Amino acid sequence: MPLICVTSPKGGVGKTTLTANLAYALQRLGHPVVVIDFDVQNALRLHLGIQLNDGRGYVAHAPHQLNWSRLSLTTQSGIRVLPYGDCSAEASHLFERHLRESPNFLAEALRDLLAVPGLMVLADTPPGPTAALDALDRIADFRIVVLLADSGSVSQLPKVMQGGFFRHSRSGLGSVGYIINQVDRRRRLNQDITEFLRARLGGQVLGMVHRDEALAEALATQQTVFTFEPTTAAAHDIDQVARRLVQQLEHSQAYREASQY
Repeated sequence: MPLICVTSPKGGVGKTTLTANLAYALQRLGHPVVVIDFDVQNALRLHLGIQLNDGRGYVAHAPHQLNWSRLSLTTQSGIRVLPYGDCSAEASHLFERHLRESPNFLAEALRDLLAVPGLMVLADTPPGPTAALDALDRIADFRIVVLLADSGSVSQLPKVMQGGFFRHSRSGLGSVGYIINQVDRRRRLNQDITEFLRARLGGQVLGMVHRDEALAEALATQQTVFTFEPTTAAAHDIDQVARRLVQQLEHSQAYREASQY
């Protein structure tokens, strides 16, 4: 506990890269972390040091295994991961059907993981509204929306903010945070959109991550950005996002506890 859903209304925003590096940043702050990949592309494992030819994953077993903690892999960094895995189209369809048709399916599968004190569970979802996002939205403690400073993200923002993206939760302060990714101050349009998003989203912005080739280079060498180049702008930005996220979660937890009395 807690469960944090990382999502985006559109693809190509660097969501999976941010999810993995955020996991590393949270671990560096002293939090044990489990990361779950809900995307059929099965790419999250590569960011966490699992080799390309390793097809292990949880999806093919998930409908028959009520305790997903037994399906997790422990990486060299100590972060545990549930890769989507290499599986047949039939297995993927069955998994999606369980997410859509069984409201308690996900909560039951994650019960043991979410019962571990202090554990951070990050869920990386496919872009756009999906069965995985809908199921996660029912039980998540916090939702992170990754946006680019471009017109495509701006055009999708009203859908997210007006309840067309998260169907089971309020999208206000305390339940949803935003990361503005690949910020490039050298480009005027990028800078203008960044400032617009910051003004529009206010305190919901967890942080901005500047465009930085170190992220791609770290992935290519199977390292974290914090070990590959700890002084890079992206490493600093993601560290700040992680710290802000922890503060948000602590504030939300304190508010929930106070509201019970």
